[in-house]
Amino acid sequence: MSTMEALTPDDEALSLQALGKFLVDEQSGSFEPSAAFSDAFSSDKENTSALRYNARIKSESIQQRVAKVRAAQTPLLEAALPLLRALSEMPETIPAVREVELLKDVLKHEITLFSIVCDEADIPWKKMAIVRYCLCTALDEAAHGTSWGLQSGWSQSNLLNHFEGDNDGGNKFFLLVGRLSASPHEFPDVLEIMLHILGLGFEGRYSIVEDGERQLTRIRQRLLTLIQSTRETLPPALSPHAYCDGHAARKPFFFIPVRVSLALCALLVAALFLSCKYYLSVPQELFRQQLLALQRLPIIEAPPPERLRLAVLLKDEIARHWVSVDESQRESRVIFHGDSMFSVGAASVRPERVDIIHRVAAEVQRVNGAVVIIGHTDSTPIRSGAFASNQALSEKRAEAVAEFFQAQGIAPEKITPKGAGDTQPIASNHDAQGRSQNRRVEIFVTY
Repeated sequence: MSTMEALTPDDEALSLQALGKFLVDEQSGSFEPSAAFSDAFSSDKENTSALRYNARIKSESIQQRVAKVRAAQTPLLEAALPLLRALSEMPETIPAVREVELLKDVLKHEITLFSIVCDEADIPWKKMAIVRYCLCTALDEAAHGTSWGLQSGWSQSNLLNHFEGDNDGGNKFFLLVGRLSASPHEFPDVLEIMLHILGLGFEGRYSIVEDGERQLTRIRQRLLTLIQSTRETLPPALSPHAYCDGHAARKPFFFIPVRVSLALCALLVAALFLSCKYYLSVPQELFRQQLLALQRLPIIEAPPPERLRLAVLLKDEIARHWVSVDESQRESRVIFHGDSMFSVGAASVRPERVDIIHRVAAEVQRVNGAVVIIGHTDSTPIRSGAFASNQALSEKRAEAVAEFFQAQGIAPEKITPKGAGDTQPIASNHDAQGRSQNRRVEIFVTY
């Protein structure tokens, strides 16, 4: 019986795809990427070589990890240990989808580090690619088997698709097992990692196959036999024909009775207990005194948070003379100059000033106060048929600004638009400059 037949639960002849030809070349017995994997693997190999010069690789932890991998008896297994540990410790519950994405990012980062460490430790890239494929498959299955994995849609953006561009790891894992088992002396470390993955509960396609557990047990036993066959047996005795004296060893003339030994041991244990109790009581008393000293410390209350001020929040707009802000302890006044915000005789805001109103509305929302919007005009009679008087024009302009504030999220009950017409001038209406100053919209924010 061939190795592949021993690992395959069915007695039917296997196709070339079932023999694992998508990853391993049949003539040479070496790992060769297929067309399905060549693009992802070749680009990943280039990315790994580029990443090895990243500043993070120069950190102490990565260098220590590479040194540890190089010193290990099985470097590839040592490099894969963090991911195997992550597979064995996959959490059963995760409360938030954001935390699921954080876990996925951590696993992606660790898989990338695995590729980098293998490259730095001169582990053959072919072995690294096979192991990474298997680890991504196992991690995806473990995550998909949890309630949070199903709710977060893990399978829609899984690790295997991210790194290898594939979604059929449950089948191809066992195809790889069968193919690599044909040359166990070339891939003993890869087969050992596959055995660890199976031991941690990976089932793949056998999770839906009848009698799948028994077939998985056969595969694990066969893998263990293959791995053991690649290792050296115990060395023979250094001197198989050495002389052995059959006489029993002579008893020493001096010996201590058992009860004396027990008494000495009890005395030693008692002395150790008393010593430890004494040395532990000294820092305990010191700690108690420190706690009492902490209780006597005065309690300092934190100062109240500083109130947000519109003069600070709108400093850029004030510097550009788009708005002006007057503030007191309980009220702020923001002034929009009418000539820059509205066309002559119109109540609609000019398109180029819409962003400014949105910006001011956003900052007013942050200070969380009641808003009163008052429109003002000059004393020049209105000549437009759309408005009966300057009072009506000022009211419409105030309502137009109020709509922007409501769109920004400020509650309508907090906004009060009013029109003052020409009743509250701040400059003379006898010259053009004074009339320009009188045409304005004032926003009062009360805290």
